Amino acid sequence: MELLIGALFLSIWQYILFNKQSVGISAILFAIPVLYITIRLLKGKIENKKSLLISIPIILLSITYFIFDNTVFRCINTVIIPLLYIIMIITATSNIQAKSMIKMVIIYIIQPINYIGEVIKKIIHLVRSKDNKEETKGEKHNIIKAVFFTIVIALIVIALLSSADSEFSSLFSNLLIDLHFFSIPALVIKFFSIIIPFFYIAGFFMNMLNIDDVLEETENKEVKTKDGFTIYMMITALNVIYLIFCYTQIKSLFTIENIKYSSYARQGFFQLMIVSLINIVMILKATDKNLKETEKQKKYKKIICIIMLVFTLLIIISSLARMTIYQQNYGQTRLRILVDFTLITEIILLIPTALYITKENIDLVKTYFVIIVTMYCVVNFSNIDYIIAKSNVDRYIETGKIDDGYLKRLDNTDIIEQLLRLQETKFEYTNNDVYEDNSKNKLTNLNNYLGQKRDELDEKHTLPEFNLSKCLGRQIMKSFRYNY
Repeated sequence: MELLIGALFLSIWQYILFNKQSVGISAILFAIPVLYITIRLLKGKIENKKSLLISIPIILLSITYFIFDNTVFRCINTVIIPLLYIIMIITATSNIQAKSMIKMVIIYIIQPINYIGEVIKKIIHLVRSKDNKEETKGEKHNIIKAVFFTIVIALIVIALLSSADSEFSSLFSNLLIDLHFFSIPALVIKFFSIIIPFFYIAGFFMNMLNIDDVLEETENKEVKTKDGFTIYMMITALNVIYLIFCYTQIKSLFTIENIKYSSYARQGFFQLMIVSLINIVMILKATDKNLKETEKQKKYKKIICIIMLVFTLLIIISSLARMTIYQQNYGQTRLRILVDFTLITEIILLIPTALYITKENIDLVKTYFVIIVTMYCVVNFSNIDYIIAKSNVDRYIETGKIDDGYLKRLDNTDIIEQLLRLQETKFEYTNNDVYEDNSKNKLTNLNNYLGQKRDELDEKHTLPEFNLSKCLGRQIMKSFRYNY
């Protein structure tokens, strides 16, 4: 009963918050009840209470929809937040190994569809149920009655308040039927927009509460002893390659006068990504507890893994140096800042990796997860678009070089203040500009863009769409003036 009520509430709530509306404060308003209902349903099944701490980054990332206006992170977080939510459930209810995590995530995403029939059966059973136990019967009757009358009274009050205030009415326009014109097609669309999420959410909760058999099947597999010779040989060979690679990188770092900075930096970054991935996989394979090895082989393994870490660190430093040179010549972009964050994150990851190689008494995967999620939250809250805009405007004031076209392509209110700052300089392009623009009057272009943004910000929005950055941008734009 509680499962169905929770699923119904969330399906209606998501429709009110998200249907035909941009995401703002609605993200956190939806995340909190989802977490509450989930934890309540899992009561008695939670084995690892520490895993519930994953709800912290979920809430933090949901808050970013309210604070910032970064389109990229908004899109990425629509994937990251549900993923963290599923990982929280899996780790809280089981001691599943990391290698089985991907399989379990996929099961949690797909399996709810198979529970649609069970949801229907549960609803039918609930309606037709004749419980002989008066206490239980009375409890069910009271819950149903309470829910029914609460919904009825709430709808009546909402209808009355909506008729009294247009602003309040706009908030619930997605849910309420037009009283002036009873549209059957519109009603059908509203119905299915609620009922389809209801069945999926209910199926998800049922799968969540009946996942034990799948977990047992996933974890109870025969563990085979492996020979470590192959992995040792591969790491040794890779170390030789990395030695040569580091030599060429250090040499090129001091002779980059005729090198294209863009190609130099980007190639270095993606090389690093591949190398780091290979190194982590190799280290995890080499430190597998199921390896058949002697004490002498264990010592050799530690040495070659530490050497691999040193080479990885050198490659990261080389990449950071190249990226710094690249940014000095071409300014900041989202990709370049994200590269910096990624490289810093990888340096931090090397610390627990070194401890794991020498001591082997830490949970490397969990440590990686905590570090990566923490750094991802940091980059979300760092307001990188503002940093980009400020850095590029500062660079223009110093050098006369700027790509204002890129700044406008960021297209969010986080950079309004810096665009106004650029406008006040009455800037014009020089022959040294990185990007060309066919427009003869760059200042006019910027003025037109700012005028367009002011009009967009002046548009009315519903309460679920409320965004702090847009609210502040609206206030800042009051100072906008055409600066021809």
